[in-house]
Amino acid sequence: MTKRFLTVILFLPCLSYSQGWIEYLDRSAAYSINFPSEPVITEITYESQQGLIYPAQLYSAQGVRGDTYLVTVVDFTDAQEMHSSHPDRTEASGINSWWWDIRASVAHSALNIRQRGGEITYDSWSWLEGVEGHQLQITNQDASRTFIGIYQHSLRLYILEATAPAGSPPPGLFQQSLRFLDEDGVRVRYRNDVNGNKTRIPDLPEDGTTTVRIVERSLD
Repeated sequence: MTKRFLTVILFLPCLSYSQGWIEYLDRSAAYSINFPSEPVITEITYESQQGLIYPAQLYSAQGVRGDTYLVTVVDFTDAQEMHSSHPDRTEASGINSWWWDIRASVAHSALNIRQRGGEITYDSWSWLEGVEGHQLQITNQDASRTFIGIYQHSLRLYILEATAPAGSPPPGLFQQSLRFLDEDGVRVRYRNDVNGNKTRIPDLPEDGTTTVRIVERSLD
């Protein structure tokens, strides 16, 4: 049975906007992130650039100001087997077509998001925790703004979407809090050289500037 874990964290008292937020940690999806409340999880699917359908989960939460927060996690664990089973559905017939499909997922997701409409005010390469990705900012017809981050780590794709009502500040507490986890639930970060080669760097302990209370429970 898949287990997920919820971590509740108290942030600096001077950040009134962060009051009530939690750090949500999901070992099965190998990530953690800050949400304004415990997210609702929905099982969905994701169609890749080469037309294969992968399992995915949508995590959604809503803030007190009408702001919304979404995380989509796509699972590519069975990508190689899926490509071997459906060679007629892939653009590349080589033995590495599954790997190319995963590597293309960031650009493919960014393209799908651009096609939704709205005024794109930012569209550029990005990185987080040493993991390369892409960020977009879109102004919607109702003047709300959507902030998007897309990152592919290991055999998963993470798509972050936060929509803030008109006049509201950017959702930095959400955008910048994504953490990638290893199989033991330990934060993973990298140092990159000029050629893009990654070297994992050790996780740093808390510096004592934040008061933390952790409550962990399994969600069956």
